[in-house]
Amino acid sequence: MAERDDIGTSSGEAPEQTHGTRVYVYFVLIALMVLTAAGLKMRWQRYTPVKQVVVEGTSVLLREEIVRLMDLQTTQPMYEIDLTAVQRNILSNSFVQSAVIQRDPPAALRVTVVERKPAAILNAGELYYLSEDGTVLPYIASEQAYDIPVISGFDSVKGIRTGQRLEHADVREALDIITASRVISKELFHSISEIRLRKGKDLVLYTFETGVPIIFGKGDAAKKMVKLDAFWQQFMQGSTPPDIRYIDIRFDDQVVVSRKDS
Repeated sequence: MAERDDIGTSSGEAPEQTHGTRVYVYFVLIALMVLTAAGLKMRWQRYTPVKQVVVEGTSVLLREEIVRLMDLQTTQPMYEIDLTAVQRNILSNSFVQSAVIQRDPPAALRVTVVERKPAAILNAGELYYLSEDGTVLPYIASEQAYDIPVISGFDSVKGIRTGQRLEHADVREALDIITASRVISKELFHSISEIRLRKGKDLVLYTFETGVPIIFGKGDAAKKMVKLDAFWQQFMQGSTPPDIRYIDIRFDDQVVVSRKDS
């Protein structure tokens, strides 16, 4: 009887072992199929050329200019492209402050650009843009119009190199004035048409509305701009008194108005 029971138990376990073996085999086959498909996909992607370039973050430069700078070969597989070299090509344009290039499978490159924005126009016999940090930018046609002041009185193009920062004390003063005006009063910022350099002497501002010289001097740009804005809001809104010769804001806690001789 005991011998018969042992034989019965052995024959009962055989179907369970067979079922477990089949599940394992199916799992292995599915895994192999998935790995094979993934390998084929990677192999296909590796030899697929770029079919699309997505450019984000530009307002000064056109998409076509970014693509031109990338210098891509039409038949070059996407995964063989040196992204560092492409980034270096894009950064060769002085309007580009930074650029990030990413592969976007199956066949696209995504370029995210941070541009330098023109803060002023420098008139040095030739016209240039200046960014807020003083980087010289070429004066080019753009889809975007810029309502920014002109910095005049810079009498030489010597030492000006596009893509490089212009190290000049008076130009730095002018850019500080522009930055302060933009922060303190958008209205006053958009009113300033020109900042005139005077070979190391006090800087002079001109506005679109009045044309009256504003002797700004040097230093304390934010403090002076607060004072000028308060004066402007109180006395210069609307029509400008016709007898004003100039406005001087160089002195502490006061604005000096010089009137024309009657």
